[in-house]
Amino acid sequence: MDAVFVGPLIGAAIVTCLITLQARTSVLGKGLQRSAPFKSFQRVFLLASYAAMTADWLQGPYVYALYDSYGFSAHDIAILFVAGFGSSMLFGTFAGALADRLGRKRACQLYCVLYALACVTKHVKSYWVLMLGRVLGGISTSLLFSSFEVWLIRQPSS
Repeated sequence: MDAVFVGPLIGAAIVTCLITLQARTSVLGKGLQRSAPFKSFQRVFLLASYAAMTADWLQGPYVYALYDSYGFSAHDIAILFVAGFGSSMLFGTFAGALADRLGRKRACQLYCVLYALACVTKHVKSYWVLMLGRVLGGISTSLLFSSFEVWLIRQPSS
C-alpha cells in the first residue's frame, strides 16, 4: 500500500480504538451490563455487518477501471454511476419502512441477495445488465446503511 494511505489508516484505527475503549468504560461504569446472549448476538452482528461493509468498500475503487476495460466511454460510465447513486437516493427513503415490514434481519438478508446479484452483473459486458447491477447496488447500499444498525438497536438486550 502507498504510504500516503497507510499513515492515516493507522491513525484512524488508533483513534477509533481509543474512542471505543472510552465509550465502553463509560457505559460499564454506569452499571449498564449486557446479557451473555446479547453479547453473543453482538459478536455475530459485528462480524456480519463488517463483512458487508468491507465488501461494499473494497469494490468501489475498481468499478470504474472494470467498466473502462469493457470499452465504455467516460460518459457511459458516469451514467452508470449516477444510476447507482440515484437508486440509492430514491430507495433510501423507503429502506427503513421496508425493514419495518420485512423485519430487520430479513432486510439484512435481502441486502445480501441484492448485493450478490449486483456483483454478478459486473461480469457481463452488456451496458443494460451493468445498469441493472448499479440499480441493485444502490438499493442494497440503502439497505446496508439502514437495516444493519436498526437490527442491532432493536435486538432485545436481555
